[in-house]
Amino acid sequence: MNTDLIYCSPEDTIFEAAKKLSENKISGMPVLENGKLVGIVSLTDIVKYLSSELNKSILDKFEKFNVSDNTTFLILKLIEKELRFAKELRKLSKNKVRDIMSKKVIVVDPDSSLIEAASLMEKHDITRLPVVENEKLVGIISKSDLVRAIIEG
Repeated sequence: MNTDLIYCSPEDTIFEAAKKLSENKISGMPVLENGKLVGIVSLTDIVKYLSSELNKSILDKFEKFNVSDNTTFLILKLIEKELRFAKELRKLSKNKVRDIMSKKVIVVDPDSSLIEAASLMEKHDITRLPVVENEKLVGIISKSDLVRAIIEG
């Protein structure tokens, strides 16, 4: 179990959360509000959200665009597409973690066994389990923690 916790707030922007994940070389983290666990946010959540929203707002508009035999016009439209893409990405990254976090969080208590943790991870197809005691987040168990425990056995 890792007790050196890295977390974010539901009011953090998606950009802030992505930066924190990247800087700490982790793929997900708990979301705490007033010290209480309210969700989990992962790189997968961020990528899915941005991809979905970009498809809705920008890409669909350009896929409907069809012009033949006007190369200059098409090049200008591609440049415009890239600029709009970057602008939309910046706008979306200002949205809040609360908009994309997983709210249904599977947790374990500090007395749970590694077998229980592994079973929950397998059953729910998750890679990390918050460890909660008296409604307070006290640690995180990841799949790599399980592997390390087996190796150190």
